[in-house]
Amino acid sequence: FIALAYTVGYLLVVYIIAPVQYLYLSRDFTVGSLLFIPHGIRVLAVWLCGSRAILPLIIAELFCTVMLWQPDVALSTSLGSSMVGGLCVYLTFEVFRLAGIEMRPDGKDSALTNWKSLILLAGIASIFNSIGKQIFFESLAPLADQVLIIAMFWIGDTLGTFACLLLLIGIRRRFQF
Repeated sequence: FIALAYTVGYLLVVYIIAPVQYLYLSRDFTVGSLLFIPHGIRVLAVWLCGSRAILPLIIAELFCTVMLWQPDVALSTSLGSSMVGGLCVYLTFEVFRLAGIEMRPDGKDSALTNWKSLILLAGIASIFNSIGKQIFFESLAPLADQVLIIAMFWIGDTLGTFACLLLLIGIRRRFQF
């Protein structure tokens, strides 16, 4: 389910969100999506499933990277990038846990976990993800553009997480579970 949700989110970005975005902003200005739904799926999957979400996220990210995003890049680069994407949220949860904050639904601080704290966590995970991906895809952008790329990824990942949380809240209210 996680891999399917990630892939559907990625397809939404590629075929709906990105084309609409390019109508209003130059392709040169926007390196990434300003509403990257898959990052929200990463956050929700790891928040709800913990380490069990890592493998499906890596597999889905590898599939989407090779098939939709960078099909001409070496498989080893795509795999490394996918591992960064699949692990970034989990590692951020672990950093919070090591700092004494357990935000998982079954953690001791689950009462503190609300949409604001998940957005904060998503933003931090996005920075880890962006920096990690820059390591693997360093040849795709000049050094001067890397800060812009990280900022664009951060905005898209954070807004994508916000959209996923809104959707989850709406579904939860609609079906009362």
